[in-house]
Amino acid sequence: MLARPLFEEGQIHLMRAAAGLRRILAGPDLAIDLGTANTRLYAGDRGVVVEEPTAWNGQAQKVRRPETPWQESQSAPVQACVVVDIEAAAALLGPLIRRARRVHLVRPRALLCTPSDASERERDALVETAHRAGASVLAVSPEPLAAALGAGLDPNSRFASMIVDIGSGVTDIAVIRSGRIIHAAAIRMGCSDLRSAVSGMINVRHGVQLYLNEAERLMREVGVQPGTVSPCMRLASGTGTDGSEAAVGVGDDEIRDAMAPVVSSILARISRVLKDLPPVAACEVIEDGICLTGGGACLRGMADLISKATHLDVRVAPDPLRSVIYGAALLLRQEASAVVPRYLLS
Repeated sequence: MLARPLFEEGQIHLMRAAAGLRRILAGPDLAIDLGTANTRLYAGDRGVVVEEPTAWNGQAQKVRRPETPWQESQSAPVQACVVVDIEAAAALLGPLIRRARRVHLVRPRALLCTPSDASERERDALVETAHRAGASVLAVSPEPLAAALGAGLDPNSRFASMIVDIGSGVTDIAVIRSGRIIHAAAIRMGCSDLRSAVSGMINVRHGVQLYLNEAERLMREVGVQPGTVSPCMRLASGTGTDGSEAAVGVGDDEIRDAMAPVVSSILARISRVLKDLPPVAACEVIEDGICLTGGGACLRGMADLISKATHLDVRVAPDPLRSVIYGAALLLRQEASAVVPRYLLS
């Protein structure tokens, strides 16, 4: 007696028709990178359709003006790349999801990204945020896995490769082989900590609170490693103790010294990961080198500094700022058949 097929041919056609209708009503599937500094959305074959600062004023999203004093917001809904205020984060994300869609009849499916060390509670908070914002969560991916894909690495290779993603609020490190992360570690430090270190130093030493964009400008102009040019003085603008506009000259060495503790912590975590690798994986990483992504990859001297600390070749991804969202878009296509939210770490 022949076994009856699980689905009749007519049922399969109906299921395909229903899936096609859902795609029409829901619009494109979305890849979402809800970061500490910036939020990016990738929609279907339209590419990156949203790329805006992750900023919240309690009622509506806004970009903080460059002329306002620099201050890391402790009330931000996303800190160290994890959601700390679901209601505010959902209110921030909702309008962006609606903007990325063509129609609004059915919830779009979304793939989300979290740090590799995110707890179950933190992942659940992200899923709840996306649900409240109007998305149906398809899967949750570790950020370094998405970053590796977006940087052009082949995570399905049988040889291990290492990715270091230095974001605004977290530095995520992972070793990937045969389609899975075999070792990962993260430190909740990144570019925002570097900016805070520069701003804090200038405030303490010179009595000036930097404007919002000044710490970022100084950090990127000076870099994390002495260059070939002679050190110079940088003019930093902000507000003095009386609230009036002020400007002060700051040396390159002062700025680099301020960033040094954060940079040292990141380098120590990278070195620790290398030491903890099994011998075979360590040999493969030594041969392949390290791929660097995230905003930290754009800092002058960062790749060289990591190379000197690890004695490995370090290459910067083609588009380090968007590696995570590009990789998330690739994962989204692979996960299109999933029916329940899951974490892509196993």
